[in-house]
Amino acid sequence: VQAILGGAVDVKTLTGTVEVTVPKGCQPGAKLALRGKGIERLHGAMKGNQIVHLKIEVPKEITPRQEELLREFDEETKGSGRGISGGIKKAVGSAFERFFGGSGDHDEKNESDEAGEKDKNK
Repeated sequence: VQAILGGAVDVKTLTGTVEVTVPKGCQPGAKLALRGKGIERLHGAMKGNQIVHLKIEVPKEITPRQEELLREFDEETKGSGRGISGGIKKAVGSAFERFFGGSGDHDEKNESDEAGEKDKNK
């Protein structure tokens, strides 16, 4: 919920715990820089930045009411392609491209083209 709505979280640094503001709409794997909270620079008095990697956790179990609300949210955002369903579809597509170097649609088109060529040769 904090990833969607934004909020504050406590983050441990080299010098203690600080409160970090998480912006609205953060995506899994997003990174935030804590300026001056990192390791001291070599031969310098300044400190570098500490990078915080956001780890967004999805609950494994939800109540029936929470499920109802999420489905309602998904329906409202489906038209824009930004709903839960659209996000999953996009994530699966980008993972496919990352591993295989292209989109699944391209391969299906090639298979149908090859089938058409075989029919022409008969």
